[in-house]
Amino acid sequence: MELLDSRRLRHFLAVYDLRSIGQAADKLYVTQPALSKSIRLLEQDLKVKLFDRTPLGVVPTVFGEVLAQHAKVIRSEMRHAELEISNLLGAVKGHVTVGVGPSIAANLMPAATQQLRQSRPGIHLTVTEGLVDQLIPALRRGEIDLAIGGWPRVADSDLTAEALTHDYVCVVCGPSHPLAKRDSVELGDLLEFPWALPPESQRWRQLLGETFLARGLPAPAPTVVSNSAVYLRTALFESNFLSYLPLQSLPTPVRSMNLVALPCEALTRRIEVTVTYRERAVLSPAAHAILAAIREVISRTGAAFDPLASKDRPKATPPVSAKTRVSA
Repeated sequence: MELLDSRRLRHFLAVYDLRSIGQAADKLYVTQPALSKSIRLLEQDLKVKLFDRTPLGVVPTVFGEVLAQHAKVIRSEMRHAELEISNLLGAVKGHVTVGVGPSIAANLMPAATQQLRQSRPGIHLTVTEGLVDQLIPALRRGEIDLAIGGWPRVADSDLTAEALTHDYVCVVCGPSHPLAKRDSVELGDLLEFPWALPPESQRWRQLLGETFLARGLPAPAPTVVSNSAVYLRTALFESNFLSYLPLQSLPTPVRSMNLVALPCEALTRRIEVTVTYRERAVLSPAAHAILAAIREVISRTGAAFDPLASKDRPKATPPVSAKTRVSA
């Protein structure tokens, strides 16, 4: 059986990705009959049908879907092996795909990118922003090499997570919000205003509701739900919306106006920022390089990535005792 023949897997994935024998043949620079024969031989080896042929193209069967998930991981690992061999031969190059949560995309990842450009300018970087329920499945499929975010560690024996730093989740509002000038805010005060929140798949969104329910109060019913941190930040300006966001999702000063992290002790939570990767995967030199760049940024800046520790803000870490302005 030639199941793991790299050429056949490449042929299979091209057809799977394009859903067309003709387009896949053009991409691979082979004839359509040769590509069809390659797929047919793979089906014979596996003793299953991988695609259904339709007038609109080819559609993967359930067997094709299963093979595709494993074939993508194999393709990713082969790419890593080639890059590592190139590095051992002295080539200062490589490519790494990193999936990041919105909070990491705002501050830490741009700074790490600059660090990487200085230390390893030959490495090419692809950064995909998403939420945990999008990035972890992509990591399992081998579509990304690393997933970095402020979510709880995933309970999966196939994945490994390491702590990088920490963040704080706080109730955030615009500078003109009625609560923005309060020295302290109680849970009951927050129920008087509309909320714009991330999806329920975000752990801190769940913590928000749990905190209210534990105090005998109804959980906030959001008027707006969005997976875009940029949209949520923008929606807070000149409105009465409240949101619940990691402080690192609020960029460093680029505007004259500031968002406000409200001093609500019950809802100010410290969270862990982790990097997750596949347990059985061999991290490429490029992946190690971006991780080193991230750790260098964290080590060099220290409290600079804690928005509560800026020189013109209170030095105390949450729970906060006074209102804290966070640049957006």
